[in-house]
Amino acid sequence: MKVASIGDNMFIKMFELIGAVGYKAEDEEELKKILAQLIKEKKYAIIVLPERYVEATREIREKLAREGEYFPLFAFLPDHTGIKDRRIEELKRLISLAVGVELKL
Repeated sequence: MKVASIGDNMFIKMFELIGAVGYKAEDEEELKKILAQLIKEKKYAIIVLPERYVEATREIREKLAREGEYFPLFAFLPDHTGIKDRRIEELKRLISLAVGVELKL
């Protein structure tokens, strides 16, 4: 299985240097279309995305989880925009819902 990265040119170039296949997306809508196609093709084990797209991809990821799909793995990483900690906030929210108590980390 392969690794794909989706994002702007600067983001995908970093991952292309280590062998990932890069897909350029300029906005959320374009990213969602590319992501849907990659999921449908089922040839990537890991899809690396900028952390700023955590919210934009939530519905797609939740749909896969409801269907019991385990691939691909989504890796969210900070990029040059400086937006960070969105994935951590999402995980804290999900854990808080699961245990019934709001986590303070």
